[in-house]
Amino acid sequence: MKMARKYKVLQIGGNDLSSHFLTKEEVVFQFLTTRALEDKATYNEYLNDKTYDLIFVQTAYSQPLMKALQNVTTPYNTYIDQQFWGSKFKSEPLVRERMIRPFHYKTSEECIHKLLALSFSGQYGDKIAPHTCIVNSRFKGDAYYDGSHAIVLTGDFGKDFKPILSWQNYLVYDREKVIQIWPEYTVTGRVEVSFTLRLLDFGTAGKFSREFVLKGEELKHPLEIPVADEDAYILITAKAKGSGTLRVGAIHKRWSRMEMGQCILGGERYVDENREEFFHYFDPGDLKPPLNVYFSGYRTAEGFEGFYMMRKFKTPFLLIADPRVEGGAFYLGSKSFESNIIKVIQDKLKFLGFKDDDLILSGLSMGSFGALYYGAQLKPAAIVVGKPLVNIGTIAECMRLKRPEEFGTAIDVLMKNEKAMDADAIQRLNRRFWNVLEQSNIKETTVAVSYMEDDDYDIEAFNMLLPLLSRQHVRVMSRSIPGDIMMIRQRLQTGLLIFTI
Repeated sequence: MKMARKYKVLQIGGNDLSSHFLTKEEVVFQFLTTRALEDKATYNEYLNDKTYDLIFVQTAYSQPLMKALQNVTTPYNTYIDQQFWGSKFKSEPLVRERMIRPFHYKTSEECIHKLLALSFSGQYGDKIAPHTCIVNSRFKGDAYYDGSHAIVLTGDFGKDFKPILSWQNYLVYDREKVIQIWPEYTVTGRVEVSFTLRLLDFGTAGKFSREFVLKGEELKHPLEIPVADEDAYILITAKAKGSGTLRVGAIHKRWSRMEMGQCILGGERYVDENREEFFHYFDPGDLKPPLNVYFSGYRTAEGFEGFYMMRKFKTPFLLIADPRVEGGAFYLGSKSFESNIIKVIQDKLKFLGFKDDDLILSGLSMGSFGALYYGAQLKPAAIVVGKPLVNIGTIAECMRLKRPEEFGTAIDVLMKNEKAMDADAIQRLNRRFWNVLEQSNIKETTVAVSYMEDDDYDIEAFNMLLPLLSRQHVRVMSRSIPGDIMMIRQRLQTGLLIFTI
């Protein structure tokens, strides 16, 4: 049985907080006094070539401290107690290189609670889909499911808040963690909505331990459910009032790092006017070109993909993830959604002082769409993709005969963007990619593609990419692999496939 990875915490200076972590078996806590920083034996044992997940500093700026941090700090893992944060830390190059930040709190108790809530390994997020909703039988308006990604209600909901939706499925509150909740919804007309979340502790019957009601301004930011000692079911209902249309999507749940990061320390979140999100994480690495951007592939678990793979290169990298629909919506969205993906990439190039072409975009499967689509709007040195999926409309169409009941996400993406499933809608969604690529100017870009010869998702992807890129005088490197996705899975399971680009 594989053992869970221990979460390593280092405290430097201040009062030893290790006693507060004794009950957290998954945490290894190490306390060092400031004097110990100058002791050679201690330095070699705890600071020389050691790694920590979280470093909490409660001492003033000093050269011995910075020497120690030079050895153990990685991007975003180090926080300076707010009472010691000042100009010397702010002007220190290492602080900028490793994204060292101040740790804010109001009381000593809050400080300890935040440290405890941060101290866990990994990331996790999931969602409950709207097709598990039940509409109140007393509602006299129109209601329908828009695929599996939304439920739409139109009509008069009344002057006062009345129950309108309840979810058959539930989310889970994981003990000793802050849990983030984000409902996707939009309203038109004069509709107002309220969400109620009730927590029922495991092993109890009928008695709710906590209740949260979200409405108005409270819905502009994710709900952060505070730490508790018991696991619990999260039961959700919604109320509405006014008249118009209410469109409700998924209810998202994630392990929270609070203000220290989205999903992981340093992770960030963008949300557009439709409450649709993408995540991004930037690691400055060695501060040398190029910046490597990796778009996550299809994944039902919310969070970042490729973190350890990219960090091994020790170069600057940016991860981008799409938590929408079932496992991602191919990075397509509103104008503000798409323009902000480009802005995030350009902002990181500017932070690093890189040129526009000090950039490589990459992705597999759904991530290949993001790499090619946004690469065509930038001027990267290279785009590297595997199993390219670019004709999303065609992928949805193939579900009818080629892949029955498999990858319904493509149909949801088709409906989400084109509001229809006919032949014209399929072509419009396909053209959304090709229009961008045809108008691009990436003749200085190298495009590397690894594809499957008998792909049953988007079999024409490479055959359509190659002539278009060739006309633009783009250097194309390609490698084909016989078989379709089922064959590849079988080879992976039997260890017969060695995959390289």
